[in-house]
Amino acid sequence: MNAILKSITPTAVCQAATTLILAEGGTSTLVVQQFLRNRGYRAHQEEVSKCLSTVASQEGWNINDNGLFQVYYFPTLGAFPQ
Repeated sequence: MNAILKSITPTAVCQAATTLILAEGGTSTLVVQQFLRNRGYRAHQEEVSKCLSTVASQEGWNINDNGLFQVYYFPTLGAFPQ
C-alpha cells in the first residue's frame, strides 16, 4: 500500500514553523521540512525555503543567517515607554 503524500502549502509551512518556534525558540527550513515530512507532506528543501521566507517576511519574523542556514524567530518586543 502506497501512502499518498500531501503537498505543502504556505499555511502548512506557517503552522509548522509557528509550532516549532513556540516549542524551541527558533527554527530552520531543514527542521520545518522534517516536521512536515513526519506529518505526511511531500516537502522538498527548496520549496520549504521559498515558502518559509515568504511567510517570515509577511509575518515580520526575525531571520538570522548563521552561515550554514537561516534561523527564523518571532520578533522581540521592545520595552514599553514608562
